[in-house]
Amino acid sequence: MKITDIEVIKWNPGTGKNFIYIKLTTDAGITGWGEAYAQADRDIQIEAHIDQLSRYLIDRDPFHIRHFMHIAHEDFATKRSAMDLHCALSGIEIAMWDIVGKLSNNQYTIS
Repeated sequence: MKITDIEVIKWNPGTGKNFIYIKLTTDAGITGWGEAYAQADRDIQIEAHIDQLSRYLIDRDPFHIRHFMHIAHEDFATKRSAMDLHCALSGIEIAMWDIVGKLSNNQYTIS
């Protein structure tokens, strides 16, 4: 199974900052959702980081979370250490874990 698509969805609830959701889709039709924290007026930078990080995700196994995080930090984060990058990384990681949970029947809910 491989990740085939990454989509960023922004939603402004009228509170002064956008919520950023990340949707990963696999070739098996499984989707994973993550959320990236965004400070006011930083959502454009976070979205740009997600777009740049997509080259490390497309055609990769969503179960290889540790490998993705290692490569992203070694090849990407050493050049950019801003909080925006870590917000993007955490949202992607959450989406990857969501895929893993769905496929291993260990889904979670927040209620």
